[in-house]
Amino acid sequence: MFRKWLAVCSLLVVVFAMVACSGGAEGDPQVPATFKIESIVSAGNTNNVEADMVNSEEGLTSDYVTVTVSNYLKNASAQPSHFNDVTIYKYKVHFYRSDGGTVFNDFEKALTETVPVNSQVNFSLELVRLEEKTHGPLAGTMSPYDMNAEITLYGKNGSGQYVQATGTIGITIANYGNDTQSLTPAITLFSADKNVVSDGDDVTLFWLLSGSVADIVIQPGDIHLSPVGNYPYGSITLHNVTPPVTYTLLAISPFGTASANLTINSAASSGGAVTPVINLFMASPNTINPGQQAVISYDVANTDTLTLYPGAQSLTVPSGEITVSPQFTTTYVLIAKNNAGGVASAQTTLSVTNVTDVQITMFTGSRDKVEAGDVISLYWTIQGSYDKAEIFPWNDPNNAEKIIDVTGRNSITTPPINADTQFVLSVYSGNKVINATFQVKIDTQ
Repeated sequence: MFRKWLAVCSLLVVVFAMVACSGGAEGDPQVPATFKIESIVSAGNTNNVEADMVNSEEGLTSDYVTVTVSNYLKNASAQPSHFNDVTIYKYKVHFYRSDGGTVFNDFEKALTETVPVNSQVNFSLELVRLEEKTHGPLAGTMSPYDMNAEITLYGKNGSGQYVQATGTIGITIANYGNDTQSLTPAITLFSADKNVVSDGDDVTLFWLLSGSVADIVIQPGDIHLSPVGNYPYGSITLHNVTPPVTYTLLAISPFGTASANLTINSAASSGGAVTPVINLFMASPNTINPGQQAVISYDVANTDTLTLYPGAQSLTVPSGEITVSPQFTTTYVLIAKNNAGGVASAQTTLSVTNVTDVQITMFTGSRDKVEAGDVISLYWTIQGSYDKAEIFPWNDPNNAEKIIDVTGRNSITTPPINADTQFVLSVYSGNKVINATFQVKIDTQ
């Protein structure tokens, strides 16, 4: 009797040991339920994520996918219990290309999602992280580039058994928002405060530029100006002008050159022609917060047409008011013309303070082709309040160079450039990050 009791007890001990140890290592498939990923879809409900890598109006953000996971008993007629529920505690993402090309860095993140037995659950996962868009090997990529992502979920059921499920989705990175302006320089406006002067008078020239501009030149005089402080709006006062004279404005960049001409006539030879007069041009108040309005008032004489920039808006002659609400600090230029060919211009600046939004209005370089070991100048303008700005010279997919902190600055001289380099300017404002890029190539000829 004692032997029989001992045998029964031994059997019970063995059974208990099997149950206690049945969980096994992570990924043990010996579970009573089928745990799997049913689908992975993008925000557009497709099996491919379109990841925008270049600055857009909303700024760069992470990309997410929706994962549908199921957890069904293998034996449909069995009685389920809460021990069959699965709690997912983390996920891993592995990026790959069939040709071995450059991809995002793999990562894993903690996750807490419970999938009750005999049910399906949908939830969102971060797939393309923001740091990959700002500082990863593919930061700032504009041309379409494909890769795949393998997502593995790791869970545990109420009995302590580990389960996992894997699914894949495609990723295409590119510039989807068509949100980078043309790099070709353009001159929208080139004018003067007056176009008829006497010998020795002063003349102030105004301009409005767009595109990528690395150098601003005024001829005659071979006057070179940095785009910093002169882009998109700029002005210069020339002293002791001897009319008649034609000024040429050149906006130069590695992507082309734009030019515009402006003639200043002599008062002595103008036959006493009457020129426009701008009596008043001002913004009130001259400082506002985002969303507030200001009134621009003007009064002119001897004028037939009036145009306000930016926007090339026609105004009523001879006086009036216009309400504006710019998002960023803006310089307004008023151009007054008459039918006799007279021109007069004036400018006023409306400051916008406490700006929470941010925008990179220019990021360019003095050259886009160099010999190995050369340095160049990089220029940029940032509108709006921001926390930090960095320039990231990416030229090696396996080894990122040191990040350059450029907070509060608007130009730098680069370190020696020894390989094709894509400079990425990243501006951080709260949870928002925006990027701009400038590509430099080594001249091998």
